[in-house]
Amino acid sequence: MSATMMDRIYLYVAPEEYAEAKASGAHWDDDSKRWYIRSDMAQGKFSQWLEGEEGETEFGVESEEALVAAARLACVNCRERIEVICICGERGLDVELGEPLTRFVVSHVGAADEALTAQLAHWPFFRRSGESEGGSFGNYCPHCGALQDDMRLHSEPGDVFFGLSLEDAAEIEFTPLQGRVRLSGDLSFEV
Repeated sequence: MSATMMDRIYLYVAPEEYAEAKASGAHWDDDSKRWYIRSDMAQGKFSQWLEGEEGETEFGVESEEALVAAARLACVNCRERIEVICICGERGLDVELGEPLTRFVVSHVGAADEALTAQLAHWPFFRRSGESEGGSFGNYCPHCGALQDDMRLHSEPGDVFFGLSLEDAAEIEFTPLQGRVRLSGDLSFEV
């Protein structure tokens, strides 16, 4: 990673606030499609666009080119055919490292912002485990309610979302998500 990337603090700026961020002195990163400030700049006037303490965020991945990949397989418990989904993207940003992502898949989703959560309502059997905000998201069987383990969906060659690519469109349906979404989870990349 270049020294300039390490010296950046990325901001969370809504499109309608781009002009204000620029006027305040923020810089645009063409690669990641994000606004940032240098770490030596006073952060006070950028506080509305910083998350958490010192710009930290609970979201490790951000993308304006995210998709939901949906596939059908047998439930691990009742063997009924069910739909399972995952979040993937053509381009995005590893928020913690400030590095661009290309063709990625997120498994074991632990957090999702409001924009993503609202769009995921279209897939009611992909939901947070338990009632608490601390649970992770997962695919549940609509017939028996069994959780479909992400390890079984993502980890090994032959798993439905392992090495996922847009060329898999014959077996997997891709639905683009609208706007910028932020989430946390485990990243994997197309093989």
